[in-house]
Amino acid sequence: MNALNNSVTAANADREFLLSLLRASREKFLGSFAGVAEADCRRCHAEGSWSVLETVEHLTMAETIQLKLITMQRVPRPADAPDREQFFLQVVADRSRKMESPESARPTGRFATLTDAAAQFKKTRDGVIQFAEQNTAEDMRATEVRHPHPAAGNVSLFEMLIIMARHAERHAAQIEEIRNALALNATAKGQS
Repeated sequence: MNALNNSVTAANADREFLLSLLRASREKFLGSFAGVAEADCRRCHAEGSWSVLETVEHLTMAETIQLKLITMQRVPRPADAPDREQFFLQVVADRSRKMESPESARPTGRFATLTDAAAQFKKTRDGVIQFAEQNTAEDMRATEVRHPHPAAGNVSLFEMLIIMARHAERHAAQIEEIRNALALNATAKGQS
């Protein structure tokens, strides 16, 4: 009975860890574009770069796809599958490594406004959080899904939730970069 209690306690601690990551990254991401005017959200700081709206669209679409995967396409994970939790915790949010987005999550103008995109992100992230809160019977390391980005491959449910949280942090940093670059460009134009 003691081993069962320890297992339940560990599973609850894991769940709380993931929920904390998901909630904190949601707030960080939403805060990254708070106060950006609709008139400014489509501005790009350089040729080929994304705007704030495009970045929000990308993350929203990526999470929509990932939510479908974790709720509908989990399969048993092989016992010898690699544990990459620490790796994903460390590298996903790192903006020093540029990654090409899968086609399905690239921005295409799906949202008319930043407000619309933010509302859809909140709805989707709330669904992810609700899934993690209610998924109390499953060992999140015992099932896996195929991540839509080919660099990740098959990931455990636990790893996918880490990736989702850190991916939001990655794009919060990207939005800060966009905002800073636009502010610098505006300052430079004002001085010339």
